[in-house]
Amino acid sequence: MIKTKEDLRLYLREDALRNDVTSFGGYLLRLWVGAESARAFRYIRCMRKLEYHLNNVSSLPHRLWYYYYKLKLTRLGGKYGISINPNTCGYGLRIMHLSGGGGVRLGAASVGNYCGFNAGVLIGTNGSLDARPTLGDHVAFGPGAKAFGKINIGSHVFVAANAVVVKDVPDNCIVGGVPAKVIKRKEE
Repeated sequence: MIKTKEDLRLYLREDALRNDVTSFGGYLLRLWVGAESARAFRYIRCMRKLEYHLNNVSSLPHRLWYYYYKLKLTRLGGKYGISINPNTCGYGLRIMHLSGGGGVRLGAASVGNYCGFNAGVLIGTNGSLDARPTLGDHVAFGPGAKAFGKINIGSHVFVAANAVVVKDVPDNCIVGGVPAKVIKRKEE
């Protein structure tokens, strides 16, 4: 959770490194030519600033900035097809592709650090708002992968393309299929 400016800098630095944004000039150039990673980072950067002001909303300037970033995030989300709930994702978030798969919708209860999502990923509820997935650290979702319900997905997990996860997934494995099952265990 981003409470201080130091936290905000940490989250933005780690997110930038994961989305291949090494310099601000290079980021602006890639944004101008329409690179997907730059557009995804633009959304993530706006989301991080919204989270910082949301967590400090007790003062008037933070409240005003919160409404500004909320409006900007809604606009960018509609433009790029991304929807992520604030204060759910750890640092090092990466969105790999935006086009060709229907965007990214993350309605998880919590997402760990250094997670990556491809185009067409949908993570959401299964009936009630309490039934949302919890993801560990270093989790990656392939194109079109989905996860529903009150499940736990462990750390160091890869969810293969078009897999549908409806049950808990242990650490250090690759899952795939409909419904998803463990295909292979990773070496630690």
